[in-house]
Amino acid sequence: MNQYLVQHPQTVEDYASQYSSDFVSRWDELIDWDLRKEGENGFFENLLKRAGARRVIDVSTGSGFHSVQLKKAGLNVVATDGSPTMLTKARHNFQKHGLDIETHHLDWLALDPSVLGTFDALVCLGSSLCHVFEEIDRLKVLANFKALLKPGGLLVVDQRNFFAICAGRYKSSGQYYYCGGNASVTLGEVNSELCEFIYTFEDDERYSLKVYPLLPEQLKSELNASGFSYRDMYGDFKRPFDMLSADFVIHTAVAL
Repeated sequence: MNQYLVQHPQTVEDYASQYSSDFVSRWDELIDWDLRKEGENGFFENLLKRAGARRVIDVSTGSGFHSVQLKKAGLNVVATDGSPTMLTKARHNFQKHGLDIETHHLDWLALDPSVLGTFDALVCLGSSLCHVFEEIDRLKVLANFKALLKPGGLLVVDQRNFFAICAGRYKSSGQYYYCGGNASVTLGEVNSELCEFIYTFEDDERYSLKVYPLLPEQLKSELNASGFSYRDMYGDFKRPFDMLSADFVIHTAVAL
């Protein structure tokens, strides 16, 4: 959940302000770490290990789920996030799991390889890149991601399946990402420039996230334009997959 100022006519707020302390305090209820781990079945850990990655930066650590899984799998993990509330939650979870994970509260454009070093892999998960509304800004972010990677380093980006959403085929299966049983994820406003997700808990507390509906082919093009060689696309951790039925889409690319 990386901080990025969204300068957009429909959402002029800083995206990090969407992650209020109240919302973040309930984030792990929404995820259900045990069920999510079961649903992923080691997908990201295995993907990175097959690529020979040892040192990994998680640039959208959120509440820390993936950083924890990668660390437990034996990878050297650095975790960053631009949302101070999310990073506080992540640090609490790292301590809870007894893990020493280096953390930084940093905007994506403030990730400096001269300070952090370079990495074998970079993961940007949780549909976080979609918080950047303008293509010119995403290209800057992606170029900065590339600067953090060694030549041949692996980039992994996931996103909501906006192709299906824009085709009127939205679903939130609860099998892989938002596995908690006491909340629902529905759509609010949706158009070619904005997609709003509404999170409703059993006690009727509601929260909203507004993002850019980044289509898979658009992201693929932007990755290639940012110094990456696009590799693979997975739907809900599977390949091949039905583009109209997957909940999330996962992209991989290699730094040239």
